[in-house]
Amino acid sequence: MSHPSAAARLCARAASFVSLFTAARAYWDSSLCSGPADPLCAAPWVYEEAPTIALAQRSDRCLAGTAGQILLMRECAADGTTVGQHFLFPPAGAAGELRLKSQPDQCLHVSGPFTGNRRYLLEHQPCFEGSPSQRFEFPTHHQGFIRWAYHNELCLTAPGPQDGSAISLRQCGDAASQHFITPRALGGSAFVGVNLGGWLILEEWMWPAEMEYQDIHDEWSLIAANGGPEDARAVRLMEGHWDTFVQPEHLDTLRRFGVTHVRIPLGYWLLDAVYRPSDGFVAGGERFLRRALGWLKKRRMRAVLDLHAMPGGQALDEGFTGHRNPVAAEFFTVEENWQRGKVAVEALVDLILAYEADVATSGVVMGIELLNEPNNGYLNSTNYSHGIKEFYGEMVPRVRQKLPADRYMILLSFMDSPHTPTAEWLAGARARDPTSFAGVVYDAHLYHLFGDNTAPWSTHEDSCKTCCRDLHILEPMWSANVPVVVGEYGLSTGFGGWDQQGFVASFAENQFSLWDTTPGLVGSFAWNFRILLDPQNPNMYK
Repeated sequence: MSHPSAAARLCARAASFVSLFTAARAYWDSSLCSGPADPLCAAPWVYEEAPTIALAQRSDRCLAGTAGQILLMRECAADGTTVGQHFLFPPAGAAGELRLKSQPDQCLHVSGPFTGNRRYLLEHQPCFEGSPSQRFEFPTHHQGFIRWAYHNELCLTAPGPQDGSAISLRQCGDAASQHFITPRALGGSAFVGVNLGGWLILEEWMWPAEMEYQDIHDEWSLIAANGGPEDARAVRLMEGHWDTFVQPEHLDTLRRFGVTHVRIPLGYWLLDAVYRPSDGFVAGGERFLRRALGWLKKRRMRAVLDLHAMPGGQALDEGFTGHRNPVAAEFFTVEENWQRGKVAVEALVDLILAYEADVATSGVVMGIELLNEPNNGYLNSTNYSHGIKEFYGEMVPRVRQKLPADRYMILLSFMDSPHTPTAEWLAGARARDPTSFAGVVYDAHLYHLFGDNTAPWSTHEDSCKTCCRDLHILEPMWSANVPVVVGEYGLSTGFGGWDQQGFVASFAENQFSLWDTTPGLVGSFAWNFRILLDPQNPNMYK
C-alpha cells in the first residue's frame, strides 16, 4: 500500500494503529474464512470469474473462437455456457497462448498479412509449442492491449461491437477498439463493487433539482407532491426515473473501471407480497430491476439486493427509509410493521429464486442484505420494541433454508461504534449455528465526513485515516474472525479536496489497498455510481 510521504510520517506516529495494519497484511489468507468448512472459503461469488475476454468499450461483447475458424466478436453469452467464449490464457502481464477452454489443443494463430496494409486475421489452429505465431502478451492490470508477442506493436483489434465482426491485428494505439478486459486471478483479493443507489429508492441530495431544492426530503413526499401513488403524474415521474437512471452504458463504464459487483438498494414496496398503495409509494419498479440484472449478466457482473427500507422505517429521520420519521423507527416499535418486514425478506428471497430460474438473470444475484443502517438504539429487544439482533437471529436461518451458503452471501448491517459488541455477537452466532451463519458477512459503512473531519483540513488527513483509523474501525471484525464487506464508502472528505491535483486518485488507491489487505474483507461497494446534479449548479458537491 502506497501513501504520500507526509501521510506515511503521520501514520508512523500512531504505532498501535500501524501494528494493526501490519497484522492485517499478514493474515489475509488465514483469516478470510472461519474454518475449512466455511463456504466463504470457496464460494464462487468471491473467487470465480468466467474465463471470457470482453471489449472494454462495450463489455457485453466477447471474443468467440472455434477450431479452424477466425476469431470473432460476439454478444457475451447470457447463459454463460457458450464454450467458444471461454479461454485458457496466461496470468495478467505474462505472455503465452490463447487456448480454447473446450479444446485446449487449439491455440489462437496469426494468419496473414493481407497485402499492403499489415492487417492480420486470427484463427484457432492446433497448438505448436514455441510457435511465434501463437504467443500473445496480456495486459498487466486485466485491462488493456492484447499484443502479438512476435511483433508487440500489433494488437488485437475489434473493428466494431457488431455481432460477428472479425478480430484482426493492427497497430496498437486505439483504446476504443483495442482495450480488452480479462478475468482477474482467482482468489486473494477483495472484489470491487459500487452501489446503484438513488435508483429504486430516492434520496433528496441525489436528485436535488426535483427534491432537495423543492423542500422535498424523501420519496414519499415527492409522490405526495405529484398526486399520490396512483396518480398518473407520480407514476410517470417514477417510471421515467427508473427507466433512465441505470443504463447499459453506465455498466460499461463501471466494468472498464474494474467493477465486478453492484449493491442495489430497494424498498419493501417493490415486492408485491407487501405492497400497499396506502403506504404512499408507486408500484412497478421490479421490471426495471429485472431488466438491469439481464444487463449485468451480459457483462459478467454480480449483484447484492439490499432491502434498504422497511415498513415504518428502520432508522430515525433518514431519507433512505422512503419516509422520514424523526420520532421513532417504527419498524421495531409497531408490530404490524415488524411482521410485514419479515414477509418482505421472504418475498425478496423468493424473487431471487425466480431470477435464478430465469436464464436471462440466473447467476447474477449473489447476496441479500436484510436491513440497511438500522438505528443502533434498537440493537436489543425491550418491553417496548423488537431489536436488530432478534430480527437477524430469526431471519438468517429462514433465508439460509432457501439460499444456500455456497452460492449466496447474507449481509448484516450494524451501526454501533465501535463495532466490537456486534462483531462479537455475529462471531457467537456463527459458532452456535455454523450451518445458518456460514457465508454471513458483516456490512460496515465507512466514510470520511459527517462531522468526522475538522478544519483546517489537508490532503494528508484522509490518507492517514485510511491507513490508521479505518483499519482500527475494521479490527473488531477480523480479530473475531468475522468476514466483512464495506457496503458503503466514498471519496468525500467534508472539506473538498477534489480540486487538488492527484488527491482523488491517491485517496481511491489507498482505500482499495486497504480493502485488499484487510483480513477477511471480502469486497467493497462505493457510494455511489452517479447522482443527478442540478444543471444550474454542476459544482454543487465539489
